[in-house]
Amino acid sequence: MTTIAEGATDAVGAATIMIGAALVLSPRRTDTALGLGYQPARARAVGLVDLALGPGLLAGRPRWPWMAARATLNLVIASHYRAHAWVNPDLRRARTGAAAMTVLTVVDGAVAVTLLTSRR
Repeated sequence: MTTIAEGATDAVGAATIMIGAALVLSPRRTDTALGLGYQPARARAVGLVDLALGPGLLAGRPRWPWMAARATLNLVIASHYRAHAWVNPDLRRARTGAAAMTVLTVVDGAVAVTLLTSRR
C-alpha cells in the first residue's frame, strides 16, 4: 500500500528529475525562469545534484534518506535565493523563490521524518 508520504516522494522525484534535466541542458534559460541568479556552471551543478537525487527519490529503499537529502538541497537553494535577493534587480522573484524553497524544505523534511518513522 502506498502512503501519502510515498506518493509525495514520487512527485518530488519526478519534479527533481525534470528540473535537474532543465538546469543541465539549458542552465541559462532555466536559471532565468527560476530567478536563481546562478552562473551557468552553478546551475548545472544544482541540476546534476537533482539528477543524482531523482532516481533515489523514485526507487531508493529506504526512501527517507533521499527525502532528507532533497530537503537539505532545498535549504541550500533557499539560502542562495535569500542572498541573491540583496543584489537581484527583481527582488520579488528572489524573495518568492526563497519563501517557496523554505516551505519545500519544511514539507520535504516532514515527509522524510514520516518515512523514517514508518520505516520506509
